[in-house]
Amino acid sequence: MNSKNKPQNNFSKMLGSFVVGFYAWIITVFFGAVLLDVVYSNLLDSSPEITGTATVYSEVSDFLLRIGFITVLAALSAIGFSWKSVIARNFLIASLIVLFGEIVAPVFLSEEALNSGYWIRLTINGTASILAIIGLYKFYRFK
Repeated sequence: MNSKNKPQNNFSKMLGSFVVGFYAWIITVFFGAVLLDVVYSNLLDSSPEITGTATVYSEVSDFLLRIGFITVLAALSAIGFSWKSVIARNFLIASLIVLFGEIVAPVFLSEEALNSGYWIRLTINGTASILAIIGLYKFYRFK
């Protein structure tokens, strides 16, 4: 009877490893996308001869929202699959909480802080990415 449950248990572990790894990967990609957004927005703001910057900002923000939505879904799935591993789960939850900080930060920051607040965005996303990678490591290490 135990041998019948073993293949399903291996599949569950493999799927969990994939989902947690996918979350660590997608949040790192999200961090890279935010980094590129910051660099290009600073370049667009510094050159006045470029027209249509509002369209560019709109397209970039739509793209970042899509990646952010996938990242949050992947985070919730990774937390679910890592539920038995307390250390990994806590790092993944911390990563998700820090990621929500980017969503909430514009509400609490002044307009002046938002204009030069790209360091805040990079710090929040970088921290969330590091926490997810640590969570991935802990998930593989203590599985």
